[in-house]
Amino acid sequence: MQVRLAIAAAAVLAAAACTPGPLSSPKGAAPRTSGGGALNPDEPSGNVEATRRLLAGTWALVGLQYAPTGGKLADIKATGTLVYDEFGNLTIDARTTDPNAPVAAREVNMMSFKGRAVIDPVKGELKMMALTGNVNPDEVLSPEWRRRYEVTPETLKLTSFDAAGNVTAVSTWKRAK
Repeated sequence: MQVRLAIAAAAVLAAAACTPGPLSSPKGAAPRTSGGGALNPDEPSGNVEATRRLLAGTWALVGLQYAPTGGKLADIKATGTLVYDEFGNLTIDARTTDPNAPVAAREVNMMSFKGRAVIDPVKGELKMMALTGNVNPDEVLSPEWRRRYEVTPETLKLTSFDAAGNVTAVSTWKRAK
C-alpha cells in the first residue's frame, strides 16, 4: 500500500512540474542580428538574406573566360542561363562548341546542372554544393573551387579560383528577368 501511495505521489509531483506557465509573449525580443551566415556563423543573417535577394532571378551569360591548368584566361564563345532562387537553389544551362572550352562541355548539345549555392557575404564568395548534371560537374564546373561573386541589380560576375588561388574562369551574367 505504501508503495502505491509513493508512486501516486511521485506521479502527481511529476505532472505538476510539467504544467505550462502563463501564455504570454516574450519580453524584450528583438530581430536576430548575428549567427545566421551560411558559411560564416558570425555573419549577420540580414546580410545573407539581402545577398540572396540580390542574386535571386534569371541571369543570361554575356561573357566567359577559361584558363586551362596553369594557363592564361581565354575568351570562350558560349550561351547560357543561370537561375538562383531565394532558397539558394541553382540551375545552370549552357552550351558551347568553342575549342578552348573543356572537352566535356563540348561533348553535349546543352549542359544542365542543378545544385545549391551557399553564400558568404563577408568574403563575397559562394560555394556550389550537391551538383548534378548531364555532364560530370567535376569536369566542367569544378565545384570544389572557390568562387568570388560581384553582384549589382543588373550584373553578376563569378570568378573561380583553384586551390592555389589561381583564377581559372570568369563568367559574366546579365539579369534576364
